[in-house]
Amino acid sequence: MTNGVLEPAQALNENKSEQKLSPTKSLIKKFLPLSFSDVVMALGDPLQTMTLSRLPSPQETLAGVGVVKAIAVFLESPIIMILHASTALSKQKKSRETLWRFMLLLSAILTGILFVLTLDPIYTWLFLDVFGTTQEIANIAHVTLAFMILWPASIAWRRYFQGLLIGNGNSRYVGYASFGRFGWVVLSLAVGLYWGWNGAWLAGFTMIGGVVLEALLVTFFAKFLNVQQQIDSLQISEDLGLPTTLQGVTNFYAPLASTMLIVWGGRAILVSLVARSSDGALALAAWPAAWGFVLSVANATRMVQQVIISTADKYTQHDLFRFVFSVGVACSLVLFFLGFTETGLSLFAHFLGNKVEIVSAATPVLKIAVFFPLLLALQNAMQGFLILRKKNGYINITTALGVFMSLSIAGVLIFNRFSGSVSAAWGMTIGTSLEILLLSLFLGIKRK
Repeated sequence: MTNGVLEPAQALNENKSEQKLSPTKSLIKKFLPLSFSDVVMALGDPLQTMTLSRLPSPQETLAGVGVVKAIAVFLESPIIMILHASTALSKQKKSRETLWRFMLLLSAILTGILFVLTLDPIYTWLFLDVFGTTQEIANIAHVTLAFMILWPASIAWRRYFQGLLIGNGNSRYVGYASFGRFGWVVLSLAVGLYWGWNGAWLAGFTMIGGVVLEALLVTFFAKFLNVQQQIDSLQISEDLGLPTTLQGVTNFYAPLASTMLIVWGGRAILVSLVARSSDGALALAAWPAAWGFVLSVANATRMVQQVIISTADKYTQHDLFRFVFSVGVACSLVLFFLGFTETGLSLFAHFLGNKVEIVSAATPVLKIAVFFPLLLALQNAMQGFLILRKKNGYINITTALGVFMSLSIAGVLIFNRFSGSVSAAWGMTIGTSLEILLLSLFLGIKRK
């Protein structure tokens, strides 16, 4: 290999090796290094929860950090799809360079907004009035939010270079960079727990430090492998129909960004509903702890979308969906073990520091969401097929309806004095199920 490029003989041997695998195994081989990045990203939440539950004021700290994460991820949502755009636009130099400028501009805007949210009286209004937290939770969370000011920009930078690596067939380096982030998270939390650091300070330091390190690593790999020069050396025709102006990239990207805004905006609203439930303070701690654990398993399936987008011309739809089901069922079995077996429940309780109130409020979430990994795999797969067919508008419609259903179900249950965490879990599960049904209908219409 020279600077990450396979020599002809080596590439031929790898192709022959891949041909010996069944379609499902071959797709899983492509999927695993991509999935690892999302798994590591998601694992940060349960590891952080496990640590914070063992530090002073665990319930208040978990609640405050949960609200901060909802705010930060909502402001991250417009740039989440930079990965998809970078993968798609990397084939053309002018498009790639325009996307880079677009990414920097959007990152600057989001960073400015997050900075303003840390200032009083806006911060007080946001936490006390919008999210309905107590003053104690708001005070704890202020420190964490200050750490997160560079969160959207770091995510955008990371996903831009991840897209270049994936587009050039170097996806395993995305996984390598995730090892660095995972190491940072483990080391930071271990040191913070040993020295008894302030939980809010530790959470912010761990989250922003991990994502900045990963962004630096993917940038290093992209530069070390000369990814951009390799893509340009292929001398692909300039007539690819890709946008090359800032306005063109904006038009291309807007439907993707709006989908994520709807998703994470809905989840931020969901947190505010949970805070207003009959067990508000407890639910506000239990919901992000339990749902973060669910997502640490379910997010392992998200990269099926990237696999489908990049390989749909090489495999039948039947092979692709069999691969998707295999991934989704495997991850759902992990949640089944944790939520329905004595050993799994014991591990989950230990993970939450054996805090009886938080454990009893969080455990039902695992049971309700046992099939959520499968649902998320199907959702991402169907969205991938629609993206290939340039039907991003359908994705927006189904996402909006799914989020509306989630909030409606959760709101009705909370109004009827159900537990906040249980209400949110049912809302997310039913809303995602509706979205999958609608996506399947749109795929059927398009096929006809």
